[in-house]
Amino acid sequence: MNKITVILPAYNEEENIETMVARWQEFREVLKKNYGLELELVAVNDGSKDRTKELGEQLEKEYTNFTLVNHAKNKGLGEAVKTGIKYFLSQSPERAFLCLMDCDNTQDPAYVVDLLDKANTTEADVVIASRYQKGAEVKGVSGFRLLMSEGAKYVFSFILNVPDVRDYTCGYRLYSRRILLAATERFGENLVAESGFTCMVELLYKLYCCGAKFAEIPFALRYDFKKGESKMSVAKTAVNSIRLAMQLKKIAKK
Repeated sequence: MNKITVILPAYNEEENIETMVARWQEFREVLKKNYGLELELVAVNDGSKDRTKELGEQLEKEYTNFTLVNHAKNKGLGEAVKTGIKYFLSQSPERAFLCLMDCDNTQDPAYVVDLLDKANTTEADVVIASRYQKGAEVKGVSGFRLLMSEGAKYVFSFILNVPDVRDYTCGYRLYSRRILLAATERFGENLVAESGFTCMVELLYKLYCCGAKFAEIPFALRYDFKKGESKMSVAKTAVNSIRLAMQLKKIAKK
């Protein structure tokens, strides 16, 4: 049976990781029955200083479909994403889809059904859970952060202009094995070079340069469900986003 591998980058998520993993288990049978997919969960502990590693080790004993991968020290979201992709591609070809999402309970695993349905009906290589599709919601986010996110959307849309993409930065996405293999063959270790939150834009555009087809679904981003502090510096990410967009535009599309 084919598998869907869910990668959960985790840095200091002791307050969230158990709830997230338990929530995913609720869809184990649905994925198997309706899509013929076995669920595999992989948390990449990015050098957490809290009890994330300890809790992850307990979850490995509790769930046969959960694996913990550890970074000895904090390397940033980009490195955690890179580790997750490497893990996925190093496994057997039965791993058909990689689902990447945050581990802070702001994104509901329930949307995996919509992501898979969209991938099957559109044959998209990447399906994005988007904040900018009709029916989407954003709750618990400050007005300043909403303003910065909206500005980033227009910057990326203007400079990068990837067809069928409105949300360039949301990390909740479904990827096909095929496109990740193609991109890794072209970019190698540089597929994800950004260490911070801008890595999501970088990965998206590099996949586009490898011929990826995109689609989006609406979803509800629930920052009011998040426990613990945000790890993202909004101002720093905004500056890095403009720099990155200009650099990415130089990459030739196949």
